[in-house]
Amino acid sequence: MHSNQGPEPAPARGLPRLHPLRGELYAEPHARPFPTVQPPVRVSHLVMPADPGAAVAHRACLEALAAVHGVTPPGPDTMAWYADFPGFTVRWERHTEFCTYTFLRPGGEDSPFAPTALEVLPPGWLETLPGELLVATHVGVVAAEPPDPFSPQLAALFDNELLIGSLIVDDRAAVWTTLKLHADGFSRYLIFNAGLNDFQAGRTLQRLLEIETYRVFALLGYPEAKRIWPRARLLDMELAELIDRLARADGAAAEQQLLKELSVISQAIEHMRSDTNYRFSATRAYMALVQRHLDDLRERKYSGRSSLTKFLERRMRPALDTCVSVDAHLQDLSLRVARATEALRARIETTIEEQNRDMLNSLNRRAWQQLRLQQTVEGLSVAAISYYLVGLINYALKGLAKSGLPLPVESVTALLVVPTALAVWWLVRRRRLRIQDT
Repeated sequence: MHSNQGPEPAPARGLPRLHPLRGELYAEPHARPFPTVQPPVRVSHLVMPADPGAAVAHRACLEALAAVHGVTPPGPDTMAWYADFPGFTVRWERHTEFCTYTFLRPGGEDSPFAPTALEVLPPGWLETLPGELLVATHVGVVAAEPPDPFSPQLAALFDNELLIGSLIVDDRAAVWTTLKLHADGFSRYLIFNAGLNDFQAGRTLQRLLEIETYRVFALLGYPEAKRIWPRARLLDMELAELIDRLARADGAAAEQQLLKELSVISQAIEHMRSDTNYRFSATRAYMALVQRHLDDLRERKYSGRSSLTKFLERRMRPALDTCVSVDAHLQDLSLRVARATEALRARIETTIEEQNRDMLNSLNRRAWQQLRLQQTVEGLSVAAISYYLVGLINYALKGLAKSGLPLPVESVTALLVVPTALAVWWLVRRRRLRIQDT
């Protein structure tokens, strides 16, 4: 019994301070070892989609199962737990978005799918598993030469459904399946081990289980693609119509309305992309894993039978291409909206700049008019102030003359007109310059 990682050995004396992730990184390649399989063995594999917080509930179910048989339960932070129970083995793994349960039970040479490995579990325990069951498969591993691919006995094990299979691992084994759910709600795989050792058999079993798991999770993007495709197509037509109106738009009001409608379309597209980006990315990643495991099987097809690789390529590719196409279409829509918005904003900014230019020209004209008016008023004010000052001086001179001071009043007044006007002009100009400087 073991989990995904153990304590790091004590560091040797004289080494520098160790990186805190050193032990975890060294343990990761050994976190999920292949099982060792000695045929005959019956295997049942269950996969439950689970968010990160659901791992606690799954470990609680494993603790309950371990308590029934007196087995040491998994630790609180365990991400992979493998334990030997009386008469069967349990393998539990926590992945990014799902948990897997694999049960291995010796036997099944003559009847690989009945009874199943699940029948050794306590009654009602499976019903306590949290979440919803997505992938369920039974696998039989027998030590025998591969039978005739058209054998009625082989077909009967799969309810006489269309068989898919091939020789694998350099012809040292053969695998058969239908890639369908049978009456019990499980898919079925049958492995004939004709020359694999226990480790190689376990590795082959694990690859087939992962192919079954990943191919189903890869297809989770297909319903999403079908769901959003009509809406994406409608937005495409709306965008085309808006771009056509953009070419004919005349006036700031029409441009502002187009900008609002483009913003609505952009929000709808980005909402769909945020809803589907993870799922479509996961579809590509899962399909890459499926293809890698299929390559590792090194299949050689039987004449008249489809191999796993050919069948999955032919039947899954249209669905996967739909996911890729919808994802690419959403990205294209996003780019087109961005380009249309940028072009429209450029037009609006150009219109605003033209309006600002006209406004500045108008302000310049008004400023020039005000300057001319100010100069006119300034000239008039100098004349008026000079007139009143000369008048005051004249009154003063007349008063002095009446008091007995012999003054030529008219002559002095005439002589003071020009100096007074110049002084007034200088004072008014100086005051105006001071006001402008502030």
